[in-house]
Amino acid sequence: MAKTDEPISQLATRIPKELHRRLKLHCVTHEIAVQDFVTQAIEEKLGRKTRLKKGPA
Repeated sequence: MAKTDEPISQLATRIPKELHRRLKLHCVTHEIAVQDFVTQAIEEKLGRKTRLKKGPA
């Protein structure tokens, strides 16, 4: 998901166990890495680098 020349940071967060279970199941079912899924979800929610949304946080 991330470009090979783009620096990577590690993210540690706590989520409910059931949500984590659903995340892992979804990723296995759709053959996608959790890292790629989370990156894509964050990009979709916040907007891509080239298209940042403005407004209240």
